[in-house]
Order: sequence, then C-alpha cells, then structure tokens
Amino acid sequence: MWNIEDFRKDLAAIVNMDSGSENLSGIGDVARYLALRMQEEGFYVQLLDKDTKIQAQTHGEDQFDILMVGHMDTVFPDGTAEERPYTEKDGRAYGPGVADMKSGLLLAMNAASRLKRERPDLKLCLAFNSDEEIGSTASKDWIQALARNTKYTFVFEPGRENNGLVRSRKGCADLTVRFHGVAAHAGVAPEKGANAVAEMARWITALTQAQNLEIGTSVNTGVVKGGTAPNVVPDFAELKVDIRVKLPEELERIREVVGNLQNTVSVKGVTVDAAFANETMPMNPSKVTEELMEKMNRTAEEIGCKISWVDTGGVSDANHIAGIGIPTICGCGPVGGNMHSEKEFMELDSIETRLDLIYRTCLKL
Repeated sequence: MWNIEDFRKDLAAIVNMDSGSENLSGIGDVARYLALRMQEEGFYVQLLDKDTKIQAQTHGEDQFDILMVGHMDTVFPDGTAEERPYTEKDGRAYGPGVADMKSGLLLAMNAASRLKRERPDLKLCLAFNSDEEIGSTASKDWIQALARNTKYTFVFEPGRENNGLVRSRKGCADLTVRFHGVAAHAGVAPEKGANAVAEMARWITALTQAQNLEIGTSVNTGVVKGGTAPNVVPDFAELKVDIRVKLPEELERIREVVGNLQNTVSVKGVTVDAAFANETMPMNPSKVTEELMEKMNRTAEEIGCKISWVDTGGVSDANHIAGIGIPTICGCGPVGGNMHSEKEFMELDSIETRLDLIYRTCLKL
C-alpha cells in the first residue's frame, strides 16, 4: 500500500528520467518503472508498442466502469533531467514533467490501487500513452477504443490554481497553406511574375477576419515565409495557422472559408495548396458529465475542500475521449503551474487532497 513518502520517492525516480516525446528509450524506462509498481499492487499490466497496440485493442471486449488516462512523455530535451533533477522547496516539487504529468500518473495509480482494495467490483482501466505532447497521433485510436467501453473517464493532467479541474477544452486544427507563383525581375519585367506573397497577404487578412472570439473561435497566423529579395517577384510563400474552437461546427465553417479562398485566387498565375492536420474536437460537458461534476462538488464539500472548474483553450487526450461522447473530467492530477518551462512546479500539499477527491468520487460511482 502506497503512502505519501512512497509517492514522492516514485515521483523523484520518474522525473529524473528524460522522456521527451521523441525519446522512446526514456519513455520505455518510465513505462517499465510504473508497470512494476502496478504489478506489485496486483494489477494486470501490458506494455504496448506501435505493433502490439492494435492487437491489444482487438481484445477490448471488456466493459470498464472507470478509465484513467495519462501521458508519460514530456516536452523537454534529453539532458534536462540531469541539468535540473527533482527537487523540493517551500512546499513545491520541481523538475521536468513534475506536474505535466508525472505526478498525475502516480496519482491515478494510487487512486486505482485504493479502489482495487475497497471496491473490487469496480472495473478499472489505466491507459498511459507516450505521445500526448505531440498530438497523440499514434495512440488516439487506442485510447478511444478503450473509452468506448468505459462509463466514466478521468484524465490526470495537472490540476489548476484554486484546486481547479478542467470541464472544457477547445478543439483545434493546424492549417498549412502553400502559394506557388512565378518568379520575375521586379524592375525589368514585373508583368511576367505572379506574386505568391501578395496572394498570401489576402489570405492572412481573410483568415483573421474569420475568427470570432465572442464564441471562442481564434484563427492565428503564427508562421509566414516567402520571397528571396526585394527586387524579385516571389514564386513561393507559406503560412501556418493555429485554429481553436469552442463549438464543433466552427471547424467546418473555417474549412469553408479556406475552400472559398482557394476558389477565388486573386493574383493571376498563383496556385494554392491548403492542408488541415491534427484536427481535434472540443471537449464540452455533456449532461452526464455535468452530473459527474456535481458528484465531485458534493464529494469536495464532504472532505472539506473547495474546488473550481476551469475552461481552457489547450488540448489534451480528454478532447479525444469527450469527443466521442464519454463523460470526461480533465485536470485530475495534483495542482501545478508554469508547465512546459524550467519553472514548472507541483504543489506537494495538493497530492493527498486531490487523491482523496478522486478516490471518494469514484466510490460514489
């Protein structure tokens, strides 16, 4: 049976393992460490790779009461763990991924262990993936397959300030647009050119005008490039756009805007290629999710703590699960801050409070 000292010992061990999304060896070290701890608690454990993941998915006929989801990868490069290893100071823990989300992994495991002893009738499933920080492209289908056989899902991303949990997240999409024109001497023969940058400028204006911040839709042109010299008509340009939406139908509306722009190119001789990627549906609470939130509110009152509910524009695996209609709560891990930076921290006194909240809420299910 784990206690808070075991938790901190395990946390130090896995924070001190580099596990950036591209470091499969380091992620494997984290996975094996966690697998051993779960096996010691009597859980059946599978370690899956890109080949065995699909096979395991076909065995998912079991129905689960509760799915607990987390990710083992971080955003930090190799060497970060040695450069600034796990430390504790003034009630906070520091280190790469300490809040996002290695402490969340351990909280999920600890909660599951307690539930296994107290409520052996509950069917629990824990799913930890290795690529959330780069969009979960390899694990999304696997997680959704598990979620489809689940009644409730808790995602152990970091808790927010004021003991916050996440009730909604925006959906998103990446848009890349490439403009192909014709190069020419800007002084001698400008009429022979087709200016790719000029067409790109029209797109930037139109896409910016397409956003609607009042309903939560943002369209941000974050990267632009094109041209080689002032006296050359540019024959190529490219822009990369980040799209965030609160309402699912807004993604389709932006897609229509892009289609209309492609069909009405204004600079003669320019052709345009546009491609959407990493499309993710928003996470909005359903009626059943709101009922689950109310259970958590009552549980918090019973244990004498206050919780708050947060709406955020960031994306997590909770989007993929809520997007297929499964009641989902995110931000279930210990409270943290300054994620994805060298100042990332986790509040040590939030571990037991958050663990008690999740554990007791699950008992009510």
